[in-house]
Amino acid sequence: MPLSSGHVVMYLHKRVADMSVSELFELAKDLKELIAKMKRSYRPEAYNVVLWDDKIEVLPRWCGDMSFNAFYGLKTTPQTPQMIFESYR
Repeated sequence: MPLSSGHVVMYLHKRVADMSVSELFELAKDLKELIAKMKRSYRPEAYNVVLWDDKIEVLPRWCGDMSFNAFYGLKTTPQTPQMIFESYR
């Protein structure tokens, strides 16, 4: 379930701690390519990159993001003008 527009989850074939240096290098290249494509498509102002044991989540960020889940600190972007106004209250 996406947390915001452009939220991507990369599931890994093995745990990060078990990857070789060359596998980590390939993972970094894939992540860089994903962010470049996201930049062209969504034009975010920043990114949250969350590294889990078996996956990586990339969340594009924009000015005006509002809290989505305080426990994990995840954010979402208002999708309508009404949501923007509500986030300022």
